[in-house]
Amino acid sequence: MHKRLYRTVERLLEKIDDSSGGEAMLLDVLHLLVNNPAAENLGIVSGRLYREQKQDYCLIESLGGLGAALAGKTVSKEYQVVRDIERRRLWVISPQSPGFDAAVESQFGDTDSAAILVGRDPNYILSLSIRHHGSEEDLMVLLETIRAAVGLKLRMQALASQMRQARSIQHSLLPGCLPRLPGFEMAALSLPADEVGGDVYDMQEVEPGTVGFMLADASGHGLPAALQARDVVVGMRMGQARGEKINATVSRLNRVINQGGLASRFISMFYGELETTGSLVYVNGGHCPPLLASPDGRVRELMTCGPVLGPLPEAVYKRGYVTMEPGDVLLAYTDGVTERLDFEAPGDEDDVHEFGRGRLVDLLLAQRGADAESTVAAVIEAVRAFGHGSPQADDVSVLVIRRLPAADYPPAGGLATVATGMMR
Repeated sequence: MHKRLYRTVERLLEKIDDSSGGEAMLLDVLHLLVNNPAAENLGIVSGRLYREQKQDYCLIESLGGLGAALAGKTVSKEYQVVRDIERRRLWVISPQSPGFDAAVESQFGDTDSAAILVGRDPNYILSLSIRHHGSEEDLMVLLETIRAAVGLKLRMQALASQMRQARSIQHSLLPGCLPRLPGFEMAALSLPADEVGGDVYDMQEVEPGTVGFMLADASGHGLPAALQARDVVVGMRMGQARGEKINATVSRLNRVINQGGLASRFISMFYGELETTGSLVYVNGGHCPPLLASPDGRVRELMTCGPVLGPLPEAVYKRGYVTMEPGDVLLAYTDGVTERLDFEAPGDEDDVHEFGRGRLVDLLLAQRGADAESTVAAVIEAVRAFGHGSPQADDVSVLVIRRLPAADYPPAGGLATVATGMMR
């Protein structure tokens, strides 16, 4: 009987739109409990929702009984029944209840009622008139089931709201538009596996004629990884502002991450500074080696210059140097790209393959001559298609820089199309 009761309440609450605000959701709950045919076996014939104020609770919605005519009525916090509801969080109200006042109760119509306290800051009282229930134990089970289900729904709603805020904060860290570097095209895109992700990229002008760019991947995904990725962006921007050498900045950032005390957390990162001459100095801290493709079909990897950031406080990071010639394309990516799986039938592990570096190299070569934005889009689409529509297991991020062929160089100060963003 109790399991059937819980399933009934659970099915009712599934009808509630999670995007509703806390009070709006409670109003939805009230309507579902009183008016929905599926709730008839609960024996609820009327209901009221009260919102906490400084000295009292104000009735904001009344269904059944005396209906909407009751809206705006208040009941004092000093009333014994209200004090018991606040103390116990659920309470059966009858003429035998301690401190029961018939004059107070009669203004709301029904007196054989039960109430539960839900929400927080402000509190709400959901008062229900219930008929034909069995024992008081059965009634308490009903009340506790409703209270627990509504409380869980509110907590899930609050968490969803926090995640949306975290996503907004993370998105605000991405450059609003990519910096201008004459003779180059730049584009980047990040696809988090969850509401927020551990991948992050950045591009900032370090000084006239030089752009600093970064792609980082925090271990795991979701909110903890997103917070760590945020710290990396902030740390690298501080180093840029101070004019530090890039390996010194990365070393200092590594110590900060290590001192955070999360031994199980680490972050891989590729950071480079590119000049208009094509000269690129970089540090690769345990990140997937970016690919540098030449017009003649040669592909080089910009290998690691030190370990991932976090585990080793005294890790040493060396600088690497390379020159991007006209027509060269640099593709930086996170392991969510190459580790994307192609299984069509979950569980069929014998027939599962990764997207892999080889496919990425072939795709990059096939995109020679395409602009940077088109190359980013082609990689993202290929990775999505490879997974046959299955959910991402990890965040996916791609950053592309293309040095224009000499004949296509824009006038001084000009720039070809750029793209930036985070998508779902």
